[in-house]
Amino acid sequence: MRYNYLTQLLTLLVAVTILPTFALADDTDTAPSETAAATDDATEDADAPTAEDLFSDGRDALFRSQYDAAIKLLSEAVAADETKTSYRLHLARAYRYAGKLDEAATQLEKIITAAPDHVEAGQMLADIYCRAEKSKDVVRVLEPLLKYRHDYPTYHMLAEAQYNLDDHEKARKNFEEAVKLNPQSATDHYALGNIYLAGNFFALAAESYEKALALGLDSPILRYKLGSAYFNLRNYFGQITVRTVGSGQEGEINDRWYLIEKVPGSKETFRCAPERSAVYQIARAMADGIEDRPDIHILLATIYLNGRRYEKAYEMCIEIGPTVPDDDKALFHYYHAQAALGTGRFDRYIELLREAIELDPESYESTLVDAYLGVADRENQAGRLDKYIEYLELAVAESPQTASLHLKLGRAYQETREYDKAIAQWQMVLDLEPDHPQRMQLLNLIERPGTGSPAVAAPVTPAPQTPEVQQDEQSVAPNAQPQMRQ
Repeated sequence: MRYNYLTQLLTLLVAVTILPTFALADDTDTAPSETAAATDDATEDADAPTAEDLFSDGRDALFRSQYDAAIKLLSEAVAADETKTSYRLHLARAYRYAGKLDEAATQLEKIITAAPDHVEAGQMLADIYCRAEKSKDVVRVLEPLLKYRHDYPTYHMLAEAQYNLDDHEKARKNFEEAVKLNPQSATDHYALGNIYLAGNFFALAAESYEKALALGLDSPILRYKLGSAYFNLRNYFGQITVRTVGSGQEGEINDRWYLIEKVPGSKETFRCAPERSAVYQIARAMADGIEDRPDIHILLATIYLNGRRYEKAYEMCIEIGPTVPDDDKALFHYYHAQAALGTGRFDRYIELLREAIELDPESYESTLVDAYLGVADRENQAGRLDKYIEYLELAVAESPQTASLHLKLGRAYQETREYDKAIAQWQMVLDLEPDHPQRMQLLNLIERPGTGSPAVAAPVTPAPQTPEVQQDEQSVAPNAQPQMRQ
């Protein structure tokens, strides 16, 4: 019994001693792995970059010109926090610097959709659309921004886009605002001048072109347009000055002067036109290499024509004639006709005018009667009564139901004592206008046509002339030309 008791006691003691060992062994197998996993998770959380960290690193990469890295980092920042417009704006910049404009535009569109008052994003997007010549998108983006900021870039880009869309009225207003905010922009003054010129605001156009030139913008086409503005302001030769020039020829640019013609009796003295004149600017455009086109030569000839230098204008027209395209021949013949009139080549004047009428009757046919009357009066002043009557007869043939023409022709016949012809003309006056204001005087003349010459006979006061034949010096003078096509 005693042996059994001791045996049991020893067995119990061994069991008690071994049991904690097994329990400790079990704890050692499981606890270290769980502890390590928890430690790794905590380390990862501590090391993971935040959205702000990604943005900061991406921005640094952007300004180091590491665009691919910047795009990667900033894209991650945007994905981490899509509410931050600054993240997306820098991402758009990175795409833009990398030349990926479509991707940049996508980001910027998202910004202005979420924040319509984000002027910086709108201007950047508009600039991308400007470069892509998407004028409608520029207007769509920028017009709403005017509610939030009135600054130069917005007005400038908006005006350019509207001009490209042929909305000249809005473009004009926005260019005007742009030059107020940035008066040193030569290109804006030039663009504004183009709008003024197209709208026939010639004084404003000239002023804008002058400012563009003063700011250093210079080109043959700008000179040509400035000359066109001066031309339409009738500033043909400006304030002519007599100057001594060491060497030069008529028609040349000499420093800031255009040499019009030599002063008679002097080899080196010229009449000169200043810069602020149509002739200087057109000649300067030609000297600077503008495309050699017939319309430019026609304009130069017309400047001489309107400046009453008819002989030079006539010579220039003869030289230009063979080069004039068919579409411009009617207008050219009209100008050439006016030059012929100024030089006293009356028959050639009528001939050229008829050529213009044949090509464009709608524009020029109404000028023929006045042309006949103008030449008739000049022939009468020169004492050529036969030619005076010849042109009056042509005027009557062209407008046979105009009483005032018959009255005038009757007086001419009376002066040459062709009384039968005179009576016939006076009778036609009364047939056309039975209540003519000079009815009684005409009846007396018809009854006694040979009672002295018109110089001593009771004068017949001409009836008021109808508008279509009213004689006006302007109607036959070169200044009364159709406007030059620009």
